[in-house]
Amino acid sequence: MKKSIRTTALLLVMAMFLTTFLAACSTGNEGGGTAETPDTGATETPGKDAAAETEPPKKNVEIDFWTIALSPNFDDYINGRIAKFEEANPNIKVKWTDLPYNAIENKLLTSIAGGNAPDVVNLNTGMALTLAAKNALVDLNQEAKEEQRSIYFENMLQSGAIDDGLYAFPWYLTMSVFMYNKQIYEEAGLDPNQPPKTWDEVVQQAKQIKQNTGKYAFVYTPNIMASLIELGVPVLNEDRTKVTVNTPEALEYAKWVKSLYDEDVVPQDGLTGGYTYNIDQYQAGQMAMLITGSQFLTRVKDNAPDVYNNTMVAQQPALTENGNIHTPLMNVVVPKLSDSHQESIAFANFITNDESQLEFAKVVNILPSTKVAAEDPFFSQSGDDPESKAKVMTAAQLNRAYDFTFGLKRESDMIKAFTDEWTKMLLGQQSPEDALKIGEENMQKVLDEINSEF
Repeated sequence: MKKSIRTTALLLVMAMFLTTFLAACSTGNEGGGTAETPDTGATETPGKDAAAETEPPKKNVEIDFWTIALSPNFDDYINGRIAKFEEANPNIKVKWTDLPYNAIENKLLTSIAGGNAPDVVNLNTGMALTLAAKNALVDLNQEAKEEQRSIYFENMLQSGAIDDGLYAFPWYLTMSVFMYNKQIYEEAGLDPNQPPKTWDEVVQQAKQIKQNTGKYAFVYTPNIMASLIELGVPVLNEDRTKVTVNTPEALEYAKWVKSLYDEDVVPQDGLTGGYTYNIDQYQAGQMAMLITGSQFLTRVKDNAPDVYNNTMVAQQPALTENGNIHTPLMNVVVPKLSDSHQESIAFANFITNDESQLEFAKVVNILPSTKVAAEDPFFSQSGDDPESKAKVMTAAQLNRAYDFTFGLKRESDMIKAFTDEWTKMLLGQQSPEDALKIGEENMQKVLDEINSEF
């Protein structure tokens, strides 16, 4: 999940939009149910459920469908899926609009404030949960059928949940893979056929690489909040009013990360250079390991063919035994202000069902969020090249993928309030104890501001 820090002016505009928008949502159409055969991809005319038992299908329905940065590269795919849906549902026409990533949020808020919301929207998890928390999206636990919800991996489905409500169908994702340089491994006296499975093993191998080759193995650039949650740290209380990040588990993790820098296992330059520094050093053959999306292999092949020829791949090491893996996810939601809930839910389910996702994954290097699609031989048959091996490895971890987000406005500000103190700790400017204490206090200040804004 990648979020930009909002400017003050943008916040004021969005606050104005949301004020109007929430009032409109409180009186919006609650909609009805759907009927689709999601496992086969065959869509029936949206039918009836317990909430809409007597409602006949509407005639001449137009669904406004918005996506993020898919056109023109995927015009044939999207238009093909729309045509198939319309053929099975002759009473429905779908109008597709594609918007840049940095424009969709403002465009959506503007349209909602004007009472002219789209019917189906592609959003990242953070924005979806932000709108859901403001009562702006259809609750799919209430209005979608169980057979529709059941096609997705549960971890990914629950990424779009708040309390007892579910507000998004998960769509496509990419997962990171562990890449490592076989030549550096051999120079360090390590067996390249024995990659690390845990982070303790990563550190052990990194120390041997540093000692025997003088090269660093990796830069540690995790999503700190996701890592803390995986370790059992609650971070926020249930109603998201109090920060609870300063725990014994968090302190133990902070001391462990700090030790990587104190013992010169990872480079200090990585604190400022971060992920980009790691990529550049790996492509230069000066760093042994890299955890990133499998699509990066193509860049290595183009930019550093010698390094690519020595690159091997493995599943990313686990932070905890059988732990979840933070994976940014794209979703599809239905705004409450849509006047065609049944039909919109049916299309949202169709564009994210097994058939649609499998077809999409064969067009571009992504992974599906649906269980049956992930079982297709396409995701289990590997060639000798790193790309196809990475595809199989990441697909095997789909049942552990989830998208971490609090779903809060200015979430990036809140997280930065903590990570600034974390960085000071790693630079030796304060203790782990102080980093957690001050970081929690600073997070709480931003959270209080967030909760008082709307």
